[in-house]
Amino acid sequence: MPLKEPVTYEEHMAILSFIDRATGGEQAPIDLEAEAIIRACFKRNPEAAYRITKLAMALAAKTEPAPQPAKRPKTWFQMLIDRGHTAIP
Repeated sequence: MPLKEPVTYEEHMAILSFIDRATGGEQAPIDLEAEAIIRACFKRNPEAAYRITKLAMALAAKTEPAPQPAKRPKTWFQMLIDRGHTAIP
């Protein structure tokens, strides 16, 4: 199978970020039997870690909300209008 071009910097950072998010924070205890099965499968098929990581990243991207564009700062005119709509006690 021909190899794909090397990963870009953005792909490299996306993989590292995904792994950090997946392994960081509070985690449930590891099921040792499941861990042994997974490690044995990965040992028999070294490409599995790559393929499963890419699959997990694709699935996670479908469930994560799309990034919101950065809000532009309000102009002085917009702030003036907003101030007119606020109730002054």
